[in-house]
Formats: sequence, structure tokens, C-alpha cells
Amino acid sequence: MGRGARRCLPASPRHRAAGARGAATADRDRVKRAPRPRVVETLARADRPERWTASAPVKTRRLGADLARALTRNELLLRYQPIVDLRSGECRRVEALLRWRRRGASVAPAELIAVAQDTGQIGALSRWVIAEAVRQWIAWRERGLVLGIAVNVAGPELADPGVVGDTVKTLGALHIQPGVFTFDISPAALLTVPDVRGALSRLAAAGARFALDGVSPADMPGRTFARGIDELKLSRSLVRRLTTEPAALHDARALVEIAHDLSLSVVAVGVEDAATRDLVAKLGCEFAQGHWVSRPLAARSVAPWQRLAVGLAFGGALALATHMGATRAAGSGAGSASAPRQLTGFLPTICSLDLPLARARTSEASAVEQISERAGRDMVAVRAARADLFVEATVTGTDRTRIARAVDRDAEQLERDYGRSFARRPAVYVFATRISFATGLQRLFGARATDAGLLAAANGGVTLPRYGAVAINLENVPADRDLAIVRHELTHALAHEIVGPDATLPAWFDEGLATLEERTLRVDDDATRDAAITLTLLAGGRGDLAALGSPTQWVTQNAALDGKAYTVAAEATRVLRERVTAEGLVRILEETGRGTAFATAYANVGGEALADFERAFPARLSSQYGQARIVVRPSAEGVRWSASGFAPGAAVTVAIEGAAYRVEYTATADRYGMYATGRGGRATASVRV
Repeated sequence: MGRGARRCLPASPRHRAAGARGAATADRDRVKRAPRPRVVETLARADRPERWTASAPVKTRRLGADLARALTRNELLLRYQPIVDLRSGECRRVEALLRWRRRGASVAPAELIAVAQDTGQIGALSRWVIAEAVRQWIAWRERGLVLGIAVNVAGPELADPGVVGDTVKTLGALHIQPGVFTFDISPAALLTVPDVRGALSRLAAAGARFALDGVSPADMPGRTFARGIDELKLSRSLVRRLTTEPAALHDARALVEIAHDLSLSVVAVGVEDAATRDLVAKLGCEFAQGHWVSRPLAARSVAPWQRLAVGLAFGGALALATHMGATRAAGSGAGSASAPRQLTGFLPTICSLDLPLARARTSEASAVEQISERAGRDMVAVRAARADLFVEATVTGTDRTRIARAVDRDAEQLERDYGRSFARRPAVYVFATRISFATGLQRLFGARATDAGLLAAANGGVTLPRYGAVAINLENVPADRDLAIVRHELTHALAHEIVGPDATLPAWFDEGLATLEERTLRVDDDATRDAAITLTLLAGGRGDLAALGSPTQWVTQNAALDGKAYTVAAEATRVLRERVTAEGLVRILEETGRGTAFATAYANVGGEALADFERAFPARLSSQYGQARIVVRPSAEGVRWSASGFAPGAAVTVAIEGAAYRVEYTATADRYGMYATGRGGRATASVRV
């Protein structure tokens, strides 16, 4: 068929240049294309592009006979890959992907389809896939899960009136709303299968919708060509090149614009990272599919994943903000006609989660494959000397190396500081996105979907002491070189290993110790400012340590303090450590690990009741930092002066004296009673009220 017939109608003027390039690409593609249509872009698509092959089908009687037996014995299975709405984050549809494990080994989908084609079983295979997808859709509907399903059709089966007729009867018997089932068809099949338009019309009358699958610039559709099509799916190979090849970006933009001109929605297939996700959203794609969204899931895993996706899309940040608002009101003592909201379970902004051990799944797969299966994400093992490190596959090699170095650095430093080695190597799981982090918390550790979604929205990491594990959420971690969150979570892990899984630590001490260790890595750490913030909060009647003792109290008060409970807790833990010494702090942890209550262990080492320390903390901190003082530290400007100890908003006189100048001016202290400035390294300064 000629180029004119393929395009059917010319594109609009603004797309002619792109169309010309597409036509040229089409010519090149036709040189490579076999005389009869291929069915690689078909019923079962590999979820990993590297598994695709372009070789001729492997013809063996044994494989064909095994396929016939598999169809009879129901040995095939479907996996379901979510397709999300980029405008809302909601999962509206999944794509059914065919899988076959033959004699313990996976058969590549391309090989499976080739065997079905060559042995005359493509119609039977299509019937099985559609019947199984319908059966699963009914099961989901009975449990209240409403999702559409997309099924790939190879093309040749559409020429079989029996297959089409059976499918029409199946859909008609369901009495479903139009659009629940989508059939993905390749441009090649749409051009070459006899009477394909008639088959599509019959299926459309039964409520089906259609997507033009695997579209590349060579398949630039015209209005006649797109007749009866509802959706355009950008090819995986094109989407994967968007962030690196300007030509691919230009082609994708042209395809999206043409699709919208034809009133087609657009799905970007093969979205593997956040950068690609952001880019296809900017291009105007309505939907995304790929490993960044989710790996293909077993049917039983779709409902938990879908609840999580809805939670993150409509509840993640929004629910967190609602929760913060409720807890701020409770913390401020504002009057309310209703009782304070009851907080149950673990909640965000606390990092140590006491989740019961879930029964580990048994599998013959390797550890990495088992973890990937359980986590719902492709994970890779990264070599680290002091931990078992598993990182989501979408994380770059450079970042994997950086993470491994941070893990080894921090584990070694903590073991040296506390005089204790980890009894067992901690397991560190690093996830690239909030969605994968939340999915991992659910599937690896049994966290509830709501809690996992809220934690993913709020936290850069969590520690699970009973598992000896740490989970890192890279999407919430600042892009710094030090990865201080690793030390924060490993501090939790080591402290809880010392005290044991059943011991209880005051929340302010637990979070304060981890925050204090984390801040030792920050080159911009300003102890004076941390103390000033804490003193200001305490002077206002907020940040009482006695009100930060339990996990629920911690979450409530941290929300009321806009996250500054971490600062208060770190200052309190610093004062405690200075009082009992670092060695004394380790003795407190060790005594707690032998079954003594933390408060009793502190009293034995510190010589005072823990409640007395909590009451005395404001005065002790004030004695260190409550008077006007200037702290000088190096900075990029030369030196940076931080003056503290003033009343919030006080007018202060600042005098700067350099090698050949003297400047004096009036400034205003900030809300924490501080004023900071930077000058050359040879200058001196004085500040007075």
C-alpha cells in the first residue's frame, strides 16, 4: 500500500513538516518489514522492552503442543499493568499482559504469539485471554473495584468471524457501560487485516473502545485512518527517547497534537522515570503506563495498588494537609464543638514503625527477584560493605553508588560512636518515588494502604526495627550530596537494635537522637539557630517534652509546630547527651535493652528522674543560649555571624569593623530573636540591643 493510502488524509499545515519526516521514516520501516504482517505488537506485550525480539517465530512441534496443553489446562496467566490519569493520578484502567511459564521458565511473549500464529492457535489464544480478562473484571466488580481493562489483539483473529462473534456475545452478556473494555490494535493490523473495519464496528456496537497501539512517527494517522479509534498509544521506543533525543520529542509533540485534532486521548507507554512522566504530561498526554507507574501486577495485587493510587492522588498531600489542620487545631487549644479527632495506628512524620512481622513468602527465585515480586517494583542489589542494599531499578547508576557510599559511611560512623556493631546487617530499601515507596511499605512490611500513602507524602524514610530494615523515599529527599536521611534512619535502626524490639523509647528521644546524628552531616548546620528556635517555642508554651512522649503525641505536636518538633527533640537530646556523656547515653540504651524501662535507665545513669530532666530542659538550654551572643563560622562569603538571645522582633545595633572601614546600623531580630549576616573573613562584629 502506498504512502498516500497510509496517511489517508494530509495532516494540518502545522504538522506537514513532521508528517514529511514521518513519511520518510515510514519508507525506512517498510524496507525492514516482512511481507506478511508481524504480530509482535500484539495480544501479549512484554513489559520489559529488552525482551522483545524481531527474529522469525521459532517453529517447534513441542512448543506448539505445550501451548495447546496450556490452553486446555489453564496454565497461562494474565498480569495487569495500571494506566494512570496524568491529570489526577487516578488509575482508571489496566492492561492485561499474557504470561506463560513453560517447564519452570518464562516464554517470551513475542515467541508465544509467533507459535500461536504458526500453529493456528491464535484464535484459541485470543478467546482465552478475553475470557480470562472478563472473568477477572467480574471478580473485581463483585468486590467493588471498578476498573477498565485493555486487551491487545494481534490482528489476524479479527478476520475470524467466530472469534469476533464470541467476543460480541461475551460483552453483550455483561450489560456493561460502553468503554469498559479497550482493544489495542497495531497500525499494521488496521491496514492489512481483511474486513478489520467491520470487526471493529461489531465490537464497538457491543460497547468496546479501541486504541491504536505502538504508534511511531511512521504511523502518523489521518482522519480516515483514525475513524473508529478512541485512543492513541505512543510507542515505548519513542517514549524512552524523549528525554535524550530532541527529534523524538519533536515527533511525540506532533503525534500528540494530531491525536488531539482527531479527538483522540493519548497514552504514553514506557514511562520509566519521573523526568519522562513530567515531560509527557507537559506534552499533553492524558495517560501514562510503565514501570514508573507500576510493574505488571498479579490480579490479587491490583485492588491494594488501586486504593493506594487513589490515596496518593486524592488523599496523599490533601489528606496530609487535612490531618495537619486537624492536629494544629488540637495543639493550639482552639475551641471546638466536636471532640478531638481520635488518632489510631501509626501516622506520618514519625520514622520508627512498630509493624508486626509478616510471614515471608517462599520462592525458588533469587533474593532480588523475590524482593522485586513482593515490593511490586524492579529492585537491584547494590554492593555495600555494611548493609544489604536494594535500590529501585529506575535509580541511576551514579545515585546507586552515592547511596551505597552513604550507607557504608554512616553505618561505620554510628558503630564507632556507639561502640556497637549491628548484630545483623541492616536491610536498606531505596525507592525512587512516593508511589513505589508506599507500595513497598504495603507489600514488604504489611503497612495499611492509608498509612503507607500518608507516610509516602510526608516522609523521606522510615525504619522498621522488627525487620531490621530501613526504607528510603528518594522523591522526598533533598538533592544533597550527603543523603543525611540515611544516617537518620540507620540511627533509629541501631538504637532500636540495642534496646530490643519490645522496648519503648520516648518519641522525643527516639526522633531527637536520629535528627541530632543527621545534622552532623550538614555543612550549613547552625546550632545557635536550632537553640534559638527551640527557646522561642518553649517561651511561647509550645514544645514541652512531656507532650512529645508517645508516637501519637509526637505526630500531633509536630503538626502543630509546623515540623519543628524535630528541632526541639534534637536540642533536648543534645542537652541530655552533654549531661550524661556519650558513653552514658549508650549505657542508658544498653540498660533499656536488658529490660529496664528507659526512664529508670536514665535515672540510674543521669542521677535524676526523666520527668525532672524534661521540666529542667528549657532552663538548661536557656543557660547555654539564652543570653545575647555571637557565633562565627566560615561561609562562602568569608564568615557568617549569627547573633541570638534577643527578643523576637527586637531592634538591635550591629557594628561591623573591617581592615579599613567601620559600619554601624540598626537591624531587626527575626521571630526567633536572631540576626545573621555575612562579611569578609578579616572583619569583626558586635551586636547590642
